[in-house]
Amino acid sequence: MYSSGYALRTSADFDNAMYFNLKISVWQNGGIIDYGGSIQKHNNESVVINDGYFLKAVCEFKVR
Repeated sequence: MYSSGYALRTSADFDNAMYFNLKISVWQNGGIIDYGGSIQKHNNESVVINDGYFLKAVCEFKVR
C-alpha cells in the first residue's frame, strides 16, 4: 500500500497508517528527529507516536 519513504500528507494517509499499524518516522528540516513507531492518534494539528506529540505544521511523517 504505502512504500518505504512515502510522506503522509492527507488525513486519509494518517488514518490508513494508523489502521494498518504502519511504522512512521518523523522528520524536521530535512533530518530525522524520531524513528517513531505506530500512530496512536492524530488531529488537524498534531500526531501522537509512542506518547510523543509532533506538530503537523513543522514535521514531516514518512513510512519506514
